[in-house]
Amino acid sequence: MATQRRAAARQAGGGGGGRPAGAGNNILQFYTDDSPGLQVGPTTVLVASLSFVGIVVLLHIWGKFRMG
Repeated sequence: MATQRRAAARQAGGGGGGRPAGAGNNILQFYTDDSPGLQVGPTTVLVASLSFVGIVVLLHIWGKFRMG
């Protein structure tokens, strides 16, 4: 019975499944030009996070040498 209702909803065009109308084809479209706030690209985020991890690792190594 539940499968009949799902099939009827698909035929009627209802339901929330699938992609919304007007959705972009690229998953990397995080923002548009008219969205408010700071717009940071994926490359900037990658470089910033790898730099942060590198600094933390260097501080750990420096702490090991400093403590003796």
